[in-house]
Amino acid sequence: MKHRVALAGVFAAVLVTAACGGGGASSSSAGGSSATTTTTTAAANADPVKWTGTFCEGIGPTIEGVLSLLKTMFEGGAEDPAVQKAALLDYSSKAGTSLSAAGEKLEDLGAPSAESQELHDELVKFFTDSGKTLAQVNTELAALDPADPEFSTKLEQLGGDQADPSKLQEQIKKLQDDPKLGEAFKQAPECVAMQDTLKGLGG
Repeated sequence: MKHRVALAGVFAAVLVTAACGGGGASSSSAGGSSATTTTTTAAANADPVKWTGTFCEGIGPTIEGVLSLLKTMFEGGAEDPAVQKAALLDYSSKAGTSLSAAGEKLEDLGAPSAESQELHDELVKFFTDSGKTLAQVNTELAALDPADPEFSTKLEQLGGDQADPSKLQEQIKKLQDDPKLGEAFKQAPECVAMQDTLKGLGG
């Protein structure tokens, strides 16, 4: 379990860094005239604040799940395979569902602008792929027996490179560095709430 606990710790640290690091440099206005409604049409651009809010809404349960997982592990769960399994099942189920749903919502919204189309496509793929990976991990984890002497070894093999938290860090940084989306990130209620949670975690 050492690898997975360490991974969760790195993930939490990555998110704290991303939230507290500030990001977007921009002086451009977030009230972009290109914003439309939350219902996408073929010719319309998504509202930047709605779009970034959907992004933050998608990763919110993942963040909460990581914090809950770490709390469980640091309170003795790391020494109890059954507790580990229950905590990881809860995390992978909630996070996987949330990420998959966010991928669908972002795809339905469409990109906020032609300039952000590439980032939009990357994030839709990231959420979709991550959701599928966590769903697969959840299924494989459910089949593991905590009483198996090889439980920890088998646990470490779940997820593979797809669980790399640096991938999420890269996506958050790209979003924050985008002039228009960086400003929207600061305004979306879902992102403000997420940053408040992570700043509190970071002390």
